[in-house]
Amino acid sequence: MSERSKLTLRMIVITLIVANVLFFAYAVLTPDTRERAGSSIEELQINPGRIKLMGSATRGPGGQAANSKGKGAYRACLEWGPFAGASIGKVESALARLTLAQPAVQRPLSEVSGVRRFAYFLREPDAAVVSQIAELQRAFPGTEIKAGPCP
Repeated sequence: MSERSKLTLRMIVITLIVANVLFFAYAVLTPDTRERAGSSIEELQINPGRIKLMGSATRGPGGQAANSKGKGAYRACLEWGPFAGASIGKVESALARLTLAQPAVQRPLSEVSGVRRFAYFLREPDAAVVSQIAELQRAFPGTEIKAGPCP
């Protein structure tokens, strides 16, 4: 081997040794982010003792609606609509024939093309009333039945 080849080989070996020493020093002296990440995850976890309920449901198992029909209790409604203003008379006569425990409440909806629309809300209907409304819906095309909270 020539003198130049030996010198080049020595320089490559020295460069690799220096690179290994620098990498080892970096690995040893750099703080371990996994430990810090582990503690951060523990801090982010949900602490059940710090959870505060702002408002809870009053229906279902353990709810108060079964025992009290007080003010502010959640009440389920059946929404039937939308109806144009011209068909309100037919809808009210159909609802009058149902003999509901509580009368249906009429609420205005948004206007479409200048025509006022309305919906009827039935408070806490039983299965028989729901089936009767479903039968009535067939006579009024374009209407739908939805369940939700009472207004």
